[in-house]
Amino acid sequence: MPTLVDGRLCPECYLELYGFGESPREITVTVCPRCGSYRFQGNWYPSPGGIEDVVALIFQALFKPHEYTEYYRVDKVEIDYENSVAVIRLVGRLKGDSAERTAIYTARLIIKKQLCPTCLKKASGAPSAIIQVRSYHGKLDEEERTAVAQLLSGLDAGLRSAIISTNSVREGIDINLVDQNIARTIANRFRSKLGALIKESHKLVTQRRDGRKVTRLTLSVRLPFFTPGALVDYRGSLARVEDIDHGYVILRILGAKNRRRLRVEEAWRTLSEPKELERSKIVITALEPGWVHVQEISGAYNYLELPRSSTVLEGDVRPGKDAILIKFRDKYYVIAE
Repeated sequence: MPTLVDGRLCPECYLELYGFGESPREITVTVCPRCGSYRFQGNWYPSPGGIEDVVALIFQALFKPHEYTEYYRVDKVEIDYENSVAVIRLVGRLKGDSAERTAIYTARLIIKKQLCPTCLKKASGAPSAIIQVRSYHGKLDEEERTAVAQLLSGLDAGLRSAIISTNSVREGIDINLVDQNIARTIANRFRSKLGALIKESHKLVTQRRDGRKVTRLTLSVRLPFFTPGALVDYRGSLARVEDIDHGYVILRILGAKNRRRLRVEEAWRTLSEPKELERSKIVITALEPGWVHVQEISGAYNYLELPRSSTVLEGDVRPGKDAILIKFRDKYYVIAE
């Protein structure tokens, strides 16, 4: 006995009479001519692709499936621009049916062009927020500028769309944006990935007729001196920064195995640049229980005997290996190359 969808009709006849559900007779698509974003029920959404993709999303949202429809999806959209008609093909399954089936719907299509709020603000050229990227040492160096460029290029399209301009200035880089929340999100990426310290301030721009104040947000993003691989002074011990990830600075005191994880703000408070480091290239000549024998191969070429009690060995330290000798706070650090 053939399957009856509602107790009366087979799947083919049911689809012919009722389809998968009730479709909208008219679809209005409001798109931004600059960025392709679209408006639906008062809100703007990023562009999913072409007009066909927008129609598919809106149709899916407005479609009302019947109680006997198990599932459905928009399979294809074709647009007859001359007659302002959208043809939508649905693929789905009815309850109790074992096969996927197809139904075709048509809807009158109205396409409107309107600048989205973001592009409208961009057109005015007035930023709502400014991110000022600066360096711990003052001016950004080339390595820091490259890190900033890489971070910005890695942002998703939704975040990049809020950027009006990126300007190189003498002290660093200024990023002008149309959205304050997105500005905070981007600034937080600098904190999360680069360990930047963030401070924010507001400036009154104007006051509207209803009394509401319009302010411009300035986010000061200061890049740290500590970067992955850098040596730092951590509470009197020499340590190496191994990574900065998700707002944490991962470091390890030289000679130790355990790593320490500091929040970015804590790292700014507790880490400092090592002062008066004495460095020289050496070759390790011998290791004894109480002494480390080394020969300088740069500078004065001195032969040194270092007491093990005040010498930290880092890496694969063994006779015949080249290394770096660092003196810091009355301690010697022998770092294998």
